[in-house]
Amino acid sequence: MSFRITNSMLSVNYLRNVKRNMNNMQTLQNQLASGKEINKASDNPYVASRSMQLNAEISYNKQYDENIKDTSNWLDTTDTALSQMGNIFGRIETLLVNAGNGTYGDDEKSAIKDEIKEKVNELSQVLNTSFDGSYIFGGTKTNSKPTTVVDGKLEYADKDGNSMNVYKQSNGTITTSATTANTSYTLTASDITLLNSELNNTTSPPSDARKTEINTLISAGVGASEYKSADGTITTSATSTNTQVGLTMADVTSLKNELNNTASPPNSARKNEINNILTQATPLTQINSSLEVDITQGVKSIYNKTAVDVLEFKDKNGKSINVSDLLSNIITDLGANGSSSNLITNDLNDIQSVTTNLLQKRSEVGTMQNRMDSAQTNNEAQNYNMTDILSKTDDIDFANKTMEYAMMQTVYTASLQTSAKILPMTILNYL
Repeated sequence: MSFRITNSMLSVNYLRNVKRNMNNMQTLQNQLASGKEINKASDNPYVASRSMQLNAEISYNKQYDENIKDTSNWLDTTDTALSQMGNIFGRIETLLVNAGNGTYGDDEKSAIKDEIKEKVNELSQVLNTSFDGSYIFGGTKTNSKPTTVVDGKLEYADKDGNSMNVYKQSNGTITTSATTANTSYTLTASDITLLNSELNNTTSPPSDARKTEINTLISAGVGASEYKSADGTITTSATSTNTQVGLTMADVTSLKNELNNTASPPNSARKNEINNILTQATPLTQINSSLEVDITQGVKSIYNKTAVDVLEFKDKNGKSINVSDLLSNIITDLGANGSSSNLITNDLNDIQSVTTNLLQKRSEVGTMQNRMDSAQTNNEAQNYNMTDILSKTDDIDFANKTMEYAMMQTVYTASLQTSAKILPMTILNYL
C-alpha cells in the first residue's frame, strides 16, 4: 500500500523539525546562561523535586551550624562564669580557715564577715551573667535576672527581680501566713520536766525571751491552760510568728509531694494554699528548666546550667546543701554570738562541697562543648556532601553543554540548507 507525499506534508514536516531544533537550541542557551540543568519544574520534575529537597536540607543545615556556634559561645560564657564562682568560694574557704585561727579577735572576724557579705553580692552578679541578652543561669526565664540579694541573703528572683518570699513555720511547713494559730493545751507533769530540761540545757541554751517564757510556764504549774505550737513547743502565746524565707526548689518539691500525698492528703484550705505558693513559684520553676537546641535533624541537646544547679545540690554523702543558707550561717557564725567551731568544721566542709559541685558542673559544661565541636564537624561534612550532590544534580557541565550547543547550531544550519533541496519550486522562483 502506498501513500501520496504532497507538498503540504513536506512543508509541515520541515517546519516541525526546524521548530524542534530551535527549541533544543533555546534549552541549551538557557542552561548555558543560568548554569543550571533545569530552569523550571516542567523541564524535569524528578530533578526539580530532588533539587528543592537538597536546597531545603542545606538551608536547615546552615541553621544548625548557626545554632551550634551560638551554643558554643553560650557554653564558653557559662564556663567562665563557673570559673569565677570557683574563685569566689576558694576565697571564702581561705577566709574560713583564717577565721578559725584562735588568735583572730572580733575585729578580724568582723572584717572577714564584711568581705564574705561582698562575696555574696559578687556571687549574685555572676549568677546574673547574660549572653546575647539572655541570662545564662535563668533557665527558660531568660529575660530577667535569676537571683537577687535581700538584706545580705542570696535569693531567687521573680520576673520583676524581687525575691519570692513565703513564710516557714517552726516545724518547717511552708505557708503564706505570717503567723500560725497554736493549739490550746493543758500542762502535765511531764511537760514541766521537759521545760526544766530545756531551761537548763547548756549545750544549746534557750534565748533570754524563751527563758522568761519557760519560767512563766513552770510557775503556772500542772493543769494550767497554755498553748502548743506546730512543732510541739509549749508556749504561752496563742499564735506563733513564722519566719519569712525565700522560696527554693527544695520547698517547691516538698509542696508538690504534700499536694500529691494520697496516704495523708491535705485539706481543701491547705490545697488552695499550696497551689497559691506553687503559682508564685512559677519563675523559680522556669529558672530550674533546661534549654534545648537543634544541632542536626531530629537531634536536640541540652546546653544550660541553672542557678538551682549551683545553689541547691547534694554532697557526696547525700547531704542537701543550700548555698544561700550556708553563706548566711557563715555570716552568723562570724558574729559576736556565732560558733567559731562551726567555721572550720561544718561550714568549711560544706564550702568544700560547693567547690566540688562547681567543678562537676564545669566538667558537664566541658562535655557539652565537646559535643558541640563534634556536631559542628559532622555538620560541616554533611553540608559539603549535600552541596556536592546538589551541584551534580542541578549544575551543568559547561564543556559538555558548549559542545552540544555547537552541534545543535550545525544541525539547525543544516536543516535550513536542506529546505532548499526538499521543498518544491513555486512561481516565486521565477519572479
